[in-house]
Amino acid sequence: MKHIENESLREAIIRRTQWPYGKRDVQYQSVDSTLPGIRDMDHRYEIMNFPETFEGETVIDIGCNIGMICIDAKRRGAKRVVGIDYRPETIEVAKKLAKELELEVEFYTFDVNDGLDVLKDLIGEEQFDHVFALSIWGHVDKPTLANLINYYTKTLCWFEGHCVIWSNDTKSAMEVEFENLLDFDYYEFLGETSDRSARQNYKLSRSSRVIMEERNKQVYFNGDIYKTVRGTYVEDNHGEPSVPEDVEYYSYKGKFCSFIAKKGDDYGYKIFIQDPAHGTDDHEEKKSRVEKIFKIQNILHEEGFAPKAHEIIICHDDQTFYYGIKVDNINGKFVETSKDWQDRFANVCKKHNISRDKDSFDFKPNNCIEQDGKIYMVDIDVRWKMA
Repeated sequence: MKHIENESLREAIIRRTQWPYGKRDVQYQSVDSTLPGIRDMDHRYEIMNFPETFEGETVIDIGCNIGMICIDAKRRGAKRVVGIDYRPETIEVAKKLAKELELEVEFYTFDVNDGLDVLKDLIGEEQFDHVFALSIWGHVDKPTLANLINYYTKTLCWFEGHCVIWSNDTKSAMEVEFENLLDFDYYEFLGETSDRSARQNYKLSRSSRVIMEERNKQVYFNGDIYKTVRGTYVEDNHGEPSVPEDVEYYSYKGKFCSFIAKKGDDYGYKIFIQDPAHGTDDHEEKKSRVEKIFKIQNILHEEGFAPKAHEIIICHDDQTFYYGIKVDNINGKFVETSKDWQDRFANVCKKHNISRDKDSFDFKPNNCIEQDGKIYMVDIDVRWKMA
């Protein structure tokens, strides 16, 4: 982070962003290498597995203090960043810090206890991809804060509890409160921060959690699933990840997408990963591309040449979001296709104005799967287009 040379700003950071206020000679959040705080932001980021990029995403930090979460999210490419805190003097310093760093961050004075309607009037009604609620749970009315989190979280909420001694924020107690007050499909325990006192950290999610640790593995299967796919699966709600020895979950990977599925399920998930040549960090553009692929795949399905696409999904791994498509799970073997099959496929594509980059279709064996006597093209990705 840029070193803060402005001495009056450095003094304001130290004196006006403390917690508890006026009782320390150091601010709450660390700012740069020469301004350590009682909360070490690098340590917190390590425990939280703070994303390497927020490119094209939106972020709000509820109880932001000086706003280091906001500042670092903006530095990592976030599109819109909002920070709220109840002390006007702290927000004033946060605004000055953002200006000093030449970052566009919205900071507002707001008391969580004033409720959702007041916050809507202040920042608008748009949801955020990332909501941060760190060490604030015990300082405000919990149902009111839960209402804010439930409303504003589009996909992920990063959540930190308090010191167990005074708050009883044990792991088990917090998870009971998640069930009672927060409306999320999944939660994941990230670990304990220990820079001040041991505090539990979680990631709460409204999208499927996808693990794609072996993205560079190409998996070939012929009825039985090879055991080279350990680590790739959709995680069950609240479950600790594990892959059975018989590889119940598996994947195979093309250049631009990964297919993940559970053996025996009717459906799998085609997850579109980023590629330098065809990738984009803009969420709307990502979604638009997947919508086109969805349409193309279902046209080819109706003609008998591709698995059926059922719905578009959003999912995330430890670092970013992905769009994907829920598709028929094709269990079979990769095959060489005949000239006749290729000609019929090409004619169908011509009929529907479907084409592919470089004006050719790729009929390599790892793109075509035979199941029950029928051959399906499974490698339909960002290179495909329709006029």
